[in-house]
Amino acid sequence: MDAGTAQEDSVQALQTFLDVFFDPRHNAAGKHPQWCAPFRDRALQARRAPLVLPRLWEAVDESAYYVIARRPNEAGVVRDLLVAFAGPSVAKVGYDVPLGLDGGDAIETAIAGRFGPASTFKVRAPREKRKELHAALTRMLTLVEHSPQRAWSAPKPLGRLLTDFEAALVGGASFVAADLLEQIGRQGGLSVANLKHLHIKRLAIMGQARDVLALPGLREVLLQDPPHAVKDMVLSAVYSACIEPVLAQGSVEEACAALAQPQVPIALLAEEDPVRFSDAAAAALLLGLLARGQGEELATAIAALDEAQRAAAVPGVLDRYRPAPAHPAPTGESDDGPRSLAADTDGVGQPATWQELLAAVADGDANAVQFCRDMEVDGATCLPLSAGADADAALAALLSELGDAAYEMVWRYALSPFLQGITRSGLSLPLTLAQITASSIGQRRDPANLAVLDLLLELFLRSAPSADDYDEFLEHLTMRVQEWVASETASQTLDFVDRLAAFASPDPHTRAQASLELLTPLYRHAQRLDEACLTSARSLTHELELDLDWPVWQQSDSSEDSVAIGDAHVLVYGMDEGVLDRVQQWLMQHYPQVKVSLSQDKVGTSRLREVARRADFSVLITQCATHAATSFINQHARAVVYPKGAGSVSVVRAVVDELYQRARSAAQIPAGANGRRQPR
Repeated sequence: MDAGTAQEDSVQALQTFLDVFFDPRHNAAGKHPQWCAPFRDRALQARRAPLVLPRLWEAVDESAYYVIARRPNEAGVVRDLLVAFAGPSVAKVGYDVPLGLDGGDAIETAIAGRFGPASTFKVRAPREKRKELHAALTRMLTLVEHSPQRAWSAPKPLGRLLTDFEAALVGGASFVAADLLEQIGRQGGLSVANLKHLHIKRLAIMGQARDVLALPGLREVLLQDPPHAVKDMVLSAVYSACIEPVLAQGSVEEACAALAQPQVPIALLAEEDPVRFSDAAAAALLLGLLARGQGEELATAIAALDEAQRAAAVPGVLDRYRPAPAHPAPTGESDDGPRSLAADTDGVGQPATWQELLAAVADGDANAVQFCRDMEVDGATCLPLSAGADADAALAALLSELGDAAYEMVWRYALSPFLQGITRSGLSLPLTLAQITASSIGQRRDPANLAVLDLLLELFLRSAPSADDYDEFLEHLTMRVQEWVASETASQTLDFVDRLAAFASPDPHTRAQASLELLTPLYRHAQRLDEACLTSARSLTHELELDLDWPVWQQSDSSEDSVAIGDAHVLVYGMDEGVLDRVQQWLMQHYPQVKVSLSQDKVGTSRLREVARRADFSVLITQCATHAATSFINQHARAVVYPKGAGSVSVVRAVVDELYQRARSAAQIPAGANGRRQPR
């Protein structure tokens, strides 16, 4: 087939798609062909601009624009265009997240078949903004199509994408990690098995055990002897999705029968040493031994866990299989701290400190990289952290001397377990944290790096730094703010300011100056902020006594914005007590009819189960969260919501968005209607 014939076929296929889209049976806009003609013509004639197609629902007098990327790798660019031309001051919703296409809708099914599942944005505006939205999208099409030719997707190196993926996970930005996975898959360079490993890791951190087991190609991945961490995450998913719900009823027989479900990878249950796995994974292996009738092996495995002070990994219903100890052995909770690396390896040829491990990772040592991967698994080995000033200075000096390639290795493989180790230990390492922050200055402040920066700020402020260290850190934090602070990143920016306000400051003047530098770009675009961000900005400005007069939020006159939030019950889960408390205080002040339950449990408990079941929805902050708890909540919650960031403003924004979405559904207002109040 020559190029001309291929182009004709492509135009014909697009024409067929447009006929389906504007079919009056599915889209009332098709009854007005003259009004639709400019959009149809632009869709057929343009080569670079996205498709912008109107849709009308006459029964409810609602309309929306479907903005569709012509190629899969252009969805991110289309999102940036919509942010620049239409949102959030005009569109408010639908401009920043691709639409989850409905397979039961004829038009959206056609879109998925022609352009793919993550290609489309469904943009709406309040009635008083509809003409403005129409003009903005028309202007966008004209400027994009007539602008100079340029590459819309500048590919990042694969190593940089993988580094950003790890950064997004440790920072609690699961949606960013999902976008990066799509980009990695499109760009290539990674084997199918390794790409599946990344999918498993993201789903496990989010606590989506059922999705882990339902992942296409999982059995083939497991047949290739994947890394230990991947096996652990899959076994933990087996326990969370198949075993734990049955064991909660006290039925061992049904728990064993649950292992015969089609999604359970039977071969993986033959792993021999439960001690090497996390508590949930070890419990799955023990039940596997029982289901196969291997009573002697089961008793041996339980004894090994007892000897390793891992008695908590043995489900209570298996206590009768525990052999009588020759000497008193722990039978209660296991040691709260992870096992030391030296205890597992006898210290032979292995790094004994974080300084040694970071140096080895920077040099590209494969064994050191593997240790870092294993440390991310619950119950895996760890290295001791020293809180002394000398140790802090030594770590900071090591990081400051790394070249670009070595620093990239540390950021990709060691940053996540290192920051989690600091979080668990509660130790003070201000110089090291400041050095990590300083080393990231040259990096683009994309969503993944902003998520890590938020965690670094939290850990640094916990360390009660000196005035000099405090000033230096905030100087690094606020450097180049004009390049990344905008309405699009408002919640992350306000998360930073909220953390500064929440902790005692050795230099209040520096704190006020840094907060002002972060807030001023947002203040210039206050009309673009939503309710959670604007009210939080006003509150923080008042608390820090800054000279910014934010507009007041008030109800819009639009009838579609008049939905009211009724009684609701929300569970908010996370590991940062301060963030949880501030979220609860904000919601109690602005929505007293909403009951808020908080949880920091590291494992599933009967109380957590009951709260998750009773709550209308649960919000999971995955920054440094444990897989066991997030999986447990996912199994019992009615619905789960993930905030875009780990700070209190991002969490509040996620809660408020979900409350309004539920209120719109209850009022039978189509999804995508604004349902918000407007600033004045």
